[in-house]
Amino acid sequence: MNRNLLLTAIFLLTASGILFSQETNYYLGTGNGSEPQGRSCASCHQSGNIGSPKYDTYKNTLHAVSYDSLKTMLSYDCLSCHTTGWIPGPATYGADEYVLKDSTKTPNYVITNIAAFNRVKNVGCEACHGPLGIKNTNPTNPGDTVILGANHWDFKNINKLNYSAELCGQCHQGVHNPYYDEWQQSVHAHSNISFVVTNKSCVRCHVAQNFILWASNPQGYRDTILATGSDVKPLTCVACHDPHAKNNQHQLRFAITPQSTICDQCHNNADTIIINSTPHQTTSKALTGSPLFGYQYPGETYINSAHTYAATERCVNCHVYASPFNGQTSATGHTFFPRVEACRNCHSDFYTVVDTSNHDKMFDYRGTQTRTDSLINVLQTKINKASHNDSLTTAFMQANYNLLSITGEGSHGIHNTRLVQKLLRDAIARFTPTALLNETGMAPNKYELSQNYPNPFNPSTTIKFSIPESGNVKVVVYDAIGKEVVTLTNNFYQAGKYKIEWNASSYASGIYFYRLVSKDFQMVRKMVLIK
Repeated sequence: MNRNLLLTAIFLLTASGILFSQETNYYLGTGNGSEPQGRSCASCHQSGNIGSPKYDTYKNTLHAVSYDSLKTMLSYDCLSCHTTGWIPGPATYGADEYVLKDSTKTPNYVITNIAAFNRVKNVGCEACHGPLGIKNTNPTNPGDTVILGANHWDFKNINKLNYSAELCGQCHQGVHNPYYDEWQQSVHAHSNISFVVTNKSCVRCHVAQNFILWASNPQGYRDTILATGSDVKPLTCVACHDPHAKNNQHQLRFAITPQSTICDQCHNNADTIIINSTPHQTTSKALTGSPLFGYQYPGETYINSAHTYAATERCVNCHVYASPFNGQTSATGHTFFPRVEACRNCHSDFYTVVDTSNHDKMFDYRGTQTRTDSLINVLQTKINKASHNDSLTTAFMQANYNLLSITGEGSHGIHNTRLVQKLLRDAIARFTPTALLNETGMAPNKYELSQNYPNPFNPSTTIKFSIPESGNVKVVVYDAIGKEVVTLTNNFYQAGKYKIEWNASSYASGIYFYRLVSKDFQMVRKMVLIK
């Protein structure tokens, strides 16, 4: 995007009254608060004055010193993004009117009016809010040529708040600073706005205006539609970064800590586990190793992988890793795609054992993702084979909840390998579809538990049973010392012949027993697992 063309377009829109009214065409400057009211933004927007005290926190931001801190390093071509009101051509009292390019100087420009230039140096309020001044028809001194427009506070019609990424993208793009270019490739830029604006429970994490309101007061926030039509913006720059304050690193609205960062505010499922529901946005709890990630079976021990402890900046370590973008020299990370360069920081052999040119396998360090996907496929196959009766059982809902949690977190186990793979193995072991086949033919006239086949087996075997009348059927597997291993079914069945498959891939070789209980009938048989 050509900045000069963009600035010219902004001026034309401004002059035509599309962005601002006809009277608000002049830059009066941010000031420092010592000016009389109405002569600068700071003169009103500081503590103890009539406006919201935005200047108190803005003055600590990088924008407030964007020229002052770098003036000896800036060339003439840099000034358009380090000053306010740089619109070549029209007389708007912007910074460009007080600077001349001079190739004989270092830096290559001269300031023709230092007092006037100082009024609009740095990236001030009007760099984002537009020119808010009008000509002073009765100045008390020669410096009072511009005063504040009386209607600048009209955010609906005059000074309409701009939540777009394009506003920041006027400067934060290109070879020098490609944040906007990267953001455009991110999922944040392509949220399904048409869907979320009709669902109040979604707007907090999908609409910039709502997220900002929530971030300012999480306890008092209530879901509501704050914008409609073209005013609705996805998670743009100002959603995550506060242009008015530097309370946190990078002007983020939430601090970066080993326990939480701004990403966690949305990539985080609810604080309860409801096994018959679909978990949403489970990444944060997966990385944390929270007991609220997946259904963690009682009596089992769950251990986290090293990422839980090594990611001292959590999501930022990998997803906002500073790396050259599209061959450019600047190192940023606002596509939010994980970077293989981040893996190398801890895994010195990463490039040796991983084919980073293969997009599907570029993070499959030592087969981590392959093993996870294999376990996912085994569990998914079981879930797909479940009957209607199966879907009503607790075992099914627990296993399915784990499957949904793990596929939902999206990293194929990378975020927390040990926890994810343990949850999958436990779900596989504790759920086996029942009534895979209700064999046709005449109803049996007696209870029967058949010998499993094959036997010995590895890793799967089939168990058949027959019941002559409807009732509850329970089939349980025990190890050689009589300890219960898994309940294959505990459900109501109509009279008939059935078979169950047991996958023992997560169990050790040895002798096992399986027992059928239905009404007054009980029977036990032996089977042998050989690996």
